[in-house]
Amino acid sequence: MKLFIQFDKPLDYFLTEAKNGRQFEYTLNRKATVKDIIECFGVPHTEVGHIVFNRKEIDFSFIPSSPGLLNVKCIEPPFNVLSPTFLRPFPLKRAKFLADVNVIKLGRLLIIMGFDVSYSSSLSDHEIADISETEARIILTRDTELLKRKKIIFAKRIKANYPYEQLVETIHFFGLEKQISFFSRCTKCNSKLVGVSKEKVIHLLEPKTKKFFDIFFQCPQCNNVFWKGSHFDNIKKKISSIGISIKN
Repeated sequence: MKLFIQFDKPLDYFLTEAKNGRQFEYTLNRKATVKDIIECFGVPHTEVGHIVFNRKEIDFSFIPSSPGLLNVKCIEPPFNVLSPTFLRPFPLKRAKFLADVNVIKLGRLLIIMGFDVSYSSSLSDHEIADISETEARIILTRDTELLKRKKIIFAKRIKANYPYEQLVETIHFFGLEKQISFFSRCTKCNSKLVGVSKEKVIHLLEPKTKKFFDIFFQCPQCNNVFWKGSHFDNIKKKISSIGISIKN
């Protein structure tokens, strides 16, 4: 059975050069879902936002039984994971992330920006997929094959090479600009920080910190103490320089 397939231009990133930006013929000689067909060309289903077969909108489970034209559209940013779509009818209640070993620095930067991010260098692909499902987390990775796992519904294949560029890519793709809460989470364990009096944590501070700073925050989970020192200003300047606005 002959299919004609057209991928949206932004999906060229995953395709071989011979199939970039053009309609091509594909012989389907097996019973296969549209998800399987799309992914056999290298495009993970997590990057797909809309699928049409012979002018009819279909989902990933659709199995073609007749020749036709398959149009595969990308997700158009900003991608609101809190709203239902045809392909993803069960949205997330809030944006939470899981950064795999390939983008751990991105994960840490997102925590600095106030987002709920879990990360680990020791998780297997199977464990990542399970956590994504059970904790309703968005996967961030540079591992294309990982994103072909059926359990993973919301994800982003990070294309930028450097952490700060990856941060811009992620925030713009998911439309997170208005959700930034800079320096509101513990960079050690991801818990939300709470304000704390200097007197309560003074025994944990170095002499110069005691002398020059009066406003402190503490993690209720691991008890680490934070303050807005030079590191805070340096990161804030860096983030502002790459076009991300920080109000607090």
